[in-house]
Amino acid sequence: MNIGTRLFAAVALLALFAGASYAQSSDYETIQSFKKRHQGLSQDIASVQELAQCDTLGSEIGRLESEYAQSRALLNDGLYPESLETSILALREQLKKSTERLVLAEERRKDRLKIEEITRQSEADGRKIEVISKQNEEYRVSLDALTREVQELSARIQKLTDENTGLLGSIKALQLESRKDKESIAKLRELTDKLNANIRDRDELIVKMMGSLFDEYAKGDLTEVQKKNLLTIAQDNDYVSNIVTTVDGNIEYVTTARLTPQDVKVIRDQQGKISVTWDGIKPFLGKLYPDEQTRARDITTVDGRLLELKRGTDEAAWRGMHQVFTENNVAVAAFHSGAEFSANLLAYIDEQLKNPSRQQHQAFRRKVWDSPIKDQWLPLVSTSELTDQQRGDIEARIALWDKKIASLFWRWVIAGIVGAALVAVIVVLARRKKQPATAA
Repeated sequence: MNIGTRLFAAVALLALFAGASYAQSSDYETIQSFKKRHQGLSQDIASVQELAQCDTLGSEIGRLESEYAQSRALLNDGLYPESLETSILALREQLKKSTERLVLAEERRKDRLKIEEITRQSEADGRKIEVISKQNEEYRVSLDALTREVQELSARIQKLTDENTGLLGSIKALQLESRKDKESIAKLRELTDKLNANIRDRDELIVKMMGSLFDEYAKGDLTEVQKKNLLTIAQDNDYVSNIVTTVDGNIEYVTTARLTPQDVKVIRDQQGKISVTWDGIKPFLGKLYPDEQTRARDITTVDGRLLELKRGTDEAAWRGMHQVFTENNVAVAAFHSGAEFSANLLAYIDEQLKNPSRQQHQAFRRKVWDSPIKDQWLPLVSTSELTDQQRGDIEARIALWDKKIASLFWRWVIAGIVGAALVAVIVVLARRKKQPATAA
């Protein structure tokens, strides 16, 4: 064999040896790589703390199996007595146990939280029971006090009602006598003032009684038993009946007594307090009634009486205003509304303009219009009843009457001056005739 042939054989043998060595090195690295990743996954599975991470690790196991599937034979030999399948199965079994461990820990945590919540709820219930027991005792004491207060208020209201009936009878008797002496007028005013005071006191008691029941109800959500207790108090003390009786007494008063502007203002103020209080307690009072029919009947009754009182007070105001005209012989026709007041007053002034009388004008201005109508009565009339336009028309017509009277006055003044001048001339001429002739 020549040198060339031997050299080629040596090179070929060296290449074959190098290829075998490279193949053995690549197989070794594959096996070591698999072992390293397998070990890393095993450690991650062993230390996992959250269930969400278990899903990620499951995906990593699947990816490891897929990547090394083509090297199954090599790994089976290199991992002996284990294999690729048993290694992957071991990881999945390990992941399963870690998952079960985490699930169990989560259930224990939830159980512990639930136990803590139950404990807290139990403690809260215990405190709530203590609070409810205390509230029940306070409610019982408050209910007893309310019962006594309503009974006392009802008795005082009834006493004032009886007294007012007597006063109103006395006032009517004096009015029927039509006596104008100072003693009768003073007595009538005394009785009226006492009746007004009683009415104010009774109205205040009614407002207080309504407020007491409402305040008790407004303390909180009441049980059905507590609502029934409040209704019993209301019914036993003629709650609605007392309101109706009080309003009825006020209606009788305003429809029969002669009211001053101050009386009307006081009655309207009291009426407003009763109405506001009643509107406030109506919703709660309705909840106390066991049946709709009774509730609707009582509430409608009070609403109707309050409306009637308002109309009666308005009518009393118009009646009081007309009495001012009548007592001063100012013949304005009766009126019951702002429209009638304006129309009748304008008609009266127009009639006076036809034949102006200074005496009638002065009586109207000084005793009727300037005071008390304009300064005391009209402020009690709302602009919805007597509009600004109507007020302006009346003032304009009165101003025209003023001018007519002023013109008439100056006409008489001028006539007086002319008459006086004529008298003076006549006197001078008469004196000259009586004087003797002077000697030449």
